[in-house]
Amino acid sequence: MWRGDPRRLIFFLGVITIALSIYIHDPRFLGEYTDYVAIYMRDPLKILTGYPYTDYSFEYTPLIAIQWMAATRIALLLSAYGYDPMLSILRTTYVINTIFYIIYILAIYAIYRRIEASKISLSLAIASPSMIYYLFYNWDISASTLMVLGSLLFLRGRILTSSSLLGLAASTKIFPGMVLLSLTIIIARKDYRKALKFLTTGLFVASAPYLALSILSPSALIYILSYHSSWYCENCFYVLFTDDIFDPMLRSISVPLMIIIPLFFIIYILRYSSPLEHTRYMVPPLIATSLSISLSYVYSPQMNIMISPLYLVLRDKALYILIIQDILNTLIMVLWFHEDLITEALGIESRGPWYRESPIQWIAFARIILIWVIGLLITREERKIYTLRAQS
Repeated sequence: MWRGDPRRLIFFLGVITIALSIYIHDPRFLGEYTDYVAIYMRDPLKILTGYPYTDYSFEYTPLIAIQWMAATRIALLLSAYGYDPMLSILRTTYVINTIFYIIYILAIYAIYRRIEASKISLSLAIASPSMIYYLFYNWDISASTLMVLGSLLFLRGRILTSSSLLGLAASTKIFPGMVLLSLTIIIARKDYRKALKFLTTGLFVASAPYLALSILSPSALIYILSYHSSWYCENCFYVLFTDDIFDPMLRSISVPLMIIIPLFFIIYILRYSSPLEHTRYMVPPLIATSLSISLSYVYSPQMNIMISPLYLVLRDKALYILIIQDILNTLIMVLWFHEDLITEALGIESRGPWYRESPIQWIAFARIILIWVIGLLITREERKIYTLRAQS
């Protein structure tokens, strides 16, 4: 059935992913947790009738605020016709995320054809366990889509459009900025001026929404920065070394590590690749993004949607390790609200799923370790390819 052109396969997988994610999260079915409902329940009336940043606190980035505002405006309109506001917000968000997801699929398919990836890699990039569970959980699909589109246009040689889309992705969620930095380094191997233009364009586009917000509502920008600078160590590996998940030292350590280590990895791995080898262009950016997420003091499970494109460039052992990592990542929220039952069954005491003695954090740490293992395997594979090429 799936021989030849895999377009029927990706259509099938896309439909299944959307249907399962709605079934998991929609209140009419399983009704599992989503950030949309959590935000709405803070103050339903203000959120339905007001605007983010001005009428109520909103910790997400400006591009996400636009999506949220669209959902709440549509819900307000539908409420006049008797529709439930919360359900309207949810269903509108489903539509917005589905549009991003469709674009994501098309971009992933185009990259698949260009870099000659396997069909199993293509299938997992589209319908990974985390994609199925977290597609309608938060807004990470919009960042991942912009990141993948920017990567595709880079492969097609449309450098400035690529950097603009990557800038938008980084403005939505910070981690796609690692793709921007990685591709800048790749371009710099051939043309420093073009690399500088690529980087400055991306950084300008990434900062533009925040500059606009600082003019329109300076207090909103201050709130966003203070909110994220005071957030706790969420499912990060640093929590294993402290009992205080709000320890500011964790953030101080994580910020340089999540930038320096991935950049070091990129520079190291590029020693073993040709600057003209377009089929391997996407390896350093995607694994560097994954490493950056793994080293952050916030590694929310929905962030794996930004890791899903990594499937395209993996093969053999690394591919199967990422599948295991993805399953563990999905289990975090599947088990989160049942942590008391798990600890009771294991006969251990826990202060909650946020703390290091919790089995939930053991799972969170295991998936981080697996990303590091994948990084090591990729390094070994690139060195092997380099050695074989040098001998031929």
